[in-house]
Amino acid sequence: MEKEEAEITGFNEEIINIQAAIAGFESGHKLNIAITAEPLAGRTMLINEVEKINYQKVTRLSFSSTVKNKGEISLPEQLRRIVLIDDCQFLYTRRIGGFHILEDFLELMTSSNNIFITAWNLYSWKYLEKVVNIGKYFPVQIKLPKFSTSDIKECILSRYKPNEIKFIENEYEKEKIIEITRHPVVIKPLKNPIDIPFFKINYDTLKLRLFKKEKNISVEDVVFEKIARISNGNPGVAKIIWQNSLEYPVIKPGKIKEFSFNIELDYNESFIWA
Repeated sequence: MEKEEAEITGFNEEIINIQAAIAGFESGHKLNIAITAEPLAGRTMLINEVEKINYQKVTRLSFSSTVKNKGEISLPEQLRRIVLIDDCQFLYTRRIGGFHILEDFLELMTSSNNIFITAWNLYSWKYLEKVVNIGKYFPVQIKLPKFSTSDIKECILSRYKPNEIKFIENEYEKEKIIEITRHPVVIKPLKNPIDIPFFKINYDTLKLRLFKKEKNISVEDVVFEKIARISNGNPGVAKIIWQNSLEYPVIKPGKIKEFSFNIELDYNESFIWA
């Protein structure tokens, strides 16, 4: 079964850059840091690692919903030199008067003698760059990269013992390289929907069939290539796909499907993510 803790994967360069900024701060050069990433792309995982590396030097804060008053951004009296703050996209709303909390926070940060390491949703950050030029407050900006297939593989398998997971290709899956699916399409003048056939090619199974001997592609390779492709290199999404596909201790390429999930937002949060 999964280990309780696993080493961080895929962010070595980002950690080096953050630690360099912290070292500069300790030498008298304050450079506040902004970490930006897509949802589920490892932002909190990186923050956790920075906190672990700088143990006893860090005050950790986070926002779980839209900040509505200045008291919510006040700093504790026993403040350590390094301030880590996650989910900073909750500091504003996209409406008239929706930036006053963010402005108060930026003023608080720039007037402080502490170094601030902040984490932001990438889409909110891009919006704030256009509207308030947020980047000028953060000389060090770190955008988290997409994970490679090997990074995703390491990230997932690091939670298990060697050979604990069994990668299996079943016979049913081999037969279905091409599938015909039908999707209902509604044409306004007609009352009833029309089923339109679509051809779906299973490229992962095709690759396994054609190149397995020539390029030594294993079922394990196909599993992680498929997860990497569907997740678009997002480690959090990759983990969800893995969890939804795993029939412990077995995983099969045919069980790995694209998925969708619903996120419920309140009125203010919808402005942040829009």
